[in-house]
Amino acid sequence: MKSAIRQLSNAPRFLGPLLAAMALVVAGARAHAAGTATDITGLYYTGLNSSGGLQAAGAQDANWTVTYASTNGGTSKNTTYQGAAYVISGAQISSSGYTPNTSSAQWITAPGATDSSGLSPNTGGDFLPGNGTTTPNEGIYIYTLAFTITGTGFGTVSNQVQITMTLAADDQYSVYVNPSGNGTTVPSGSPSASLTSAWSNTSQITLQNYGTGGANNAAFVIGTNYIVVVVDNTNSATGSSSSTALNASGLLVYQTGAAEINGHPVPEVATWLPLLGVIACYGLVVIRRRQARLQPAIA
Repeated sequence: MKSAIRQLSNAPRFLGPLLAAMALVVAGARAHAAGTATDITGLYYTGLNSSGGLQAAGAQDANWTVTYASTNGGTSKNTTYQGAAYVISGAQISSSGYTPNTSSAQWITAPGATDSSGLSPNTGGDFLPGNGTTTPNEGIYIYTLAFTITGTGFGTVSNQVQITMTLAADDQYSVYVNPSGNGTTVPSGSPSASLTSAWSNTSQITLQNYGTGGANNAAFVIGTNYIVVVVDNTNSATGSSSSTALNASGLLVYQTGAAEINGHPVPEVATWLPLLGVIACYGLVVIRRRQARLQPAIA
């Protein structure tokens, strides 16, 4: 009985350090729940091939995918128009009033797009279903780009990340970063940026995880991230439309290479490798000099 009482009286003595250790474990877990970004890769313009050059008209984009499509305002999806995006023919763009293609980016459209007569799908045409901004005939095409943020830790990025991009779309766009479903469903909530009648747009938008008010409009994570662009094909009609006519629709993204971490531009890999080589050589010289100084004198 006395032994049991003695053990109980000693319990607080052991309980204190145990609780302290548990607190440290919890604090460490919380600290590691946020990551620190050090590099960003996988940001691509639209209309490129797997080598980073311009893709041929009517061929598939190597990076951007239509991950969701609906021809009835989001009531249900239409898988006919899902898959790798296709490059629109330059002839279609030149006479459309669209923002022109650049030397490093081209307009893309959803798979299944046809010419103006509804024929020859996936050959450079950009005609898709879509009329009005609500059911029953609004066309919704969600273009998604997966990119990677590397760094230390995991989870939500805690340091400052900024990505600037310029895009045009027919008819209107809304941009999200890592929404629920990552582009496989119509995102809910407020977009990071949006614009109507956007086919001739040349204004830049900024996606970032810091600032006040609307400036803080994106949440990035260590690992795979998703830029999701919802393009509504409305045929310039507002509200409900009974028309089922096909009309032109597509997306152009021509500035996604500008990215910053903590206010510093993210360098290209090619600029990092020589620098790392110089640092490695310098470190080797320093080590050898230190070793020489530590060598015992020979009598």
